Amino acid sequence: MRQSLPRSLTPACLALLVLVPSSLPADALGDIARRVEGKARRASSGLFDPESNKDSYHVGPGKTQVLAELPGPGEIRHIWFTIMGPDRRYPRTLVLRIFWDDAAVPSVETPVGDFFAAGNGMRAELSSLPVQATSYGRALNCYWRMPFRKVARVEVSNEGKHELCVYWQIDWMELPAIPLDMVYFHARYRQEFPAKPFSPYVIFEGRGEGHYVGTVFSSQSSFGSWFGESDDRFYIDGEEEASIVGTGTEDYFNDAWNLRLFSNANTGVTIKEPNGEDCRFTAYRWHIQAPVTFQKSLKVEIERRSFCEVVDPRTGEKKQYDFKYRPDFCSSVAFWYQKDVAAAPERFPSVEERLNRELVLEVADMVPEIRAAPGVKVARQSNRVCNLKRALHVTNESVGGWLEIPCRVDEEGKYSISVFQCLHGTGGIWKVTLKGPRGEILLDRAMDFYDPFLAWKENRPENFLYGTWFEKKLGIHKLIPGDYVFRFESVGANPLSRARDSDSPGLSSRLDGISLRRFPWDDLSGWMERYLAEEAKLFKERRYEARKAIDALEAAILAFRRDAGEYPRSLDELLGRPERLGGKAGSWPYVKGSIPRDPWGQLYRYACPGTMHPDSFDVYSVQGDSRSPQGWIGNWEAGSGSRQSTVHSQQ
Repeated sequence: MRQSLPRSLTPACLALLVLVPSSLPADALGDIARRVEGKARRASSGLFDPESNKDSYHVGPGKTQVLAELPGPGEIRHIWFTIMGPDRRYPRTLVLRIFWDDAAVPSVETPVGDFFAAGNGMRAELSSLPVQATSYGRALNCYWRMPFRKVARVEVSNEGKHELCVYWQIDWMELPAIPLDMVYFHARYRQEFPAKPFSPYVIFEGRGEGHYVGTVFSSQSSFGSWFGESDDRFYIDGEEEASIVGTGTEDYFNDAWNLRLFSNANTGVTIKEPNGEDCRFTAYRWHIQAPVTFQKSLKVEIERRSFCEVVDPRTGEKKQYDFKYRPDFCSSVAFWYQKDVAAAPERFPSVEERLNRELVLEVADMVPEIRAAPGVKVARQSNRVCNLKRALHVTNESVGGWLEIPCRVDEEGKYSISVFQCLHGTGGIWKVTLKGPRGEILLDRAMDFYDPFLAWKENRPENFLYGTWFEKKLGIHKLIPGDYVFRFESVGANPLSRARDSDSPGLSSRLDGISLRRFPWDDLSGWMERYLAEEAKLFKERRYEARKAIDALEAAILAFRRDAGEYPRSLDELLGRPERLGGKAGSWPYVKGSIPRDPWGQLYRYACPGTMHPDSFDVYSVQGDSRSPQGWIGNWEAGSGSRQSTVHSQQ
């Protein structure tokens, strides 16, 4: 129960209350034993007809559907969705928007999947405090508290090419009055592709009073190497140098030594493919236990630097570069609460920008087009985990049986090819090839369709642990326009696989679909060559700027020592503070204005006695190769004869 506030509460105290939500320290089990204010309400896709089972909305392509307009004052406590349709990428093509109190801009604007911590148009399960997804990512639940004063409008926009069937429920409380400490919930999506060179990825940048409560971050890797050395940084209220700095991508998401799938109340990794080109990744971190408060502004960013492995197309040789900028496709959702509705964000990216171009073969609908060997039968059958709950069921009784699925490629480029398998107890092992204008490409010598996690439960053949739907990625291949054929040939059985009701080995298979997804980087080796040339030029310019600044600081330090008889204790003393030299504070400034920042945006460092010059001082810029500090610490270039002699000759 919310207690009334004393009349003597000052405006300053009220301002503090705005930034600290009353629900954060609450004990849910303890609070539920006290009187609850308000009336429970629900809006849903049901037609409130007890004789009807028509409980969903059908949202056509290009259409926006208002789900609910809730009268205030109130607070949304729970949102549930389940969605189906021919569009396999609906988590990225269906956009959720929520408007508070007749605002012109949405406070929530994000693809549905990314809001529920599954990026790149994929599905995932998770169990966290404010967001949960079950049924292999098909049942979506949100428990973020979302208060509003006058009205809340919730809508979805279908930006895909197919109609979607949307089931939904919104549980909310009709409140008797507006809490004095009310703040508005926000969740906004952004992405960046192509990446801005030599810059971090900005997750959030906003103005106002509020507190930051969570991040969903996704990426699609460009290079075939580990991407997760990037640090997170929070700049609070206009800071030039971040006051909150992390130690790496996996560290920000509270994992360690690479990343793997996990989910808990506050952090988790929902999608993590093997490191390599086209590695897709999504993770979440909720700051509910330690929100990042801001009075005027907040900027949240993460580096995009890590390892870069490049294959030279001329020699086939792999080259590894350490801690370079990467052009990965980054996307994110920032979650925060704010005193007022936040200003209009940058342009929301179009659906074409949010997704890779993709050719999908819905094999369950292609039975008439599929060729098969004598004795191999193909049929469209039910499978609850598959797209539209239908799969291609292939019955095969002998090694050597085959089937061929045709497709047409219209655009030349590199394609990431995937087969969506339906694993089952009768599944065998199949060789997969792609035949096209330039010959045959071996995709997989032995694709196993056996389900190793069999569980004979309700709704079989669903597996209650992992599901029987599995995306098997078959590499990135350069294709030219033309007609192609995917050929599946039986080469044997898994030792545990059995034909139905028989002791004979299982040689069959089930397919949900095949994807040819356009890989957005055509020439990474050329990109790296251009990047290294630009980096060398840029860093040469930055080092020149830094060297001039350090020369000036060194001269000011030596002048200070000449007048004071000792070196300054800090660079601040070069500004004439604190008062140490007689006269008034600031009367003998050796540096005008403020201590300069280096070209990387950080304050220059000072040590006395120095590391490289223990009998005098070091003044330096923190940049360069952190694994070899002797190359950049000291008075810019340690060990250079001219610099060393300059320092010592004036002592």
